Amino acid sequence: MNMLQSWDTQVFYWVFEGLRADWLTPLMLFFSEGSKWWSVRVGFLLVWLFLVWRGGKARAFALLLVPTLLGTNELCDLLKDWVGRTRPCVALPIEPLTGRLASPSFPSAHAANMAALVGLAGVVGGWRVALALLWLPLLVGLSRVYVGVHYPSDVVGGWAIGSLIGVGVGWLWRWIAARRRSTPSVSASDTRGT
Repeated sequence: MNMLQSWDTQVFYWVFEGLRADWLTPLMLFFSEGSKWWSVRVGFLLVWLFLVWRGGKARAFALLLVPTLLGTNELCDLLKDWVGRTRPCVALPIEPLTGRLASPSFPSAHAANMAALVGLAGVVGGWRVALALLWLPLLVGLSRVYVGVHYPSDVVGGWAIGSLIGVGVGWLWRWIAARRRSTPSVSASDTRGT
């Protein structure tokens, strides 16, 4: 366990200090904290409404995304309380770019939510859609280490959890949809006998 923590801390410092650049910091702050900004939230809402309006698989994805993200976030909060890992911005002698967060560190809910989004999109829309969106969890996860609020293993754990939830919800939706198509409705079976 000490070896893992040592590796985690080394990689953390490599990202937090080694990748630091004036041009990169605003981008990393956007990917780390942008979901808290009202302009970004309004943008997300408009995209979500467009997907619902578009119908078909886009609507299915948008409607499934809400419980997927809620479930992912809740599971991450439960795991954070259970694991109780101290964030690097508290445990290490650093000054984080976003202020010190006192909540537990593992897993990263930001990384988990974006991985769940991509996992769900991949099952509903196909692997090309997932590949096209893969940059999102990668940049969000990297940004959480870059600003100093998560260790790399927090992000990897978040990606794993989010991917499982997103793919799981997608496969459950596919299974339910397949059962509904293969099971004749009651009214159809009643009319056959008359």
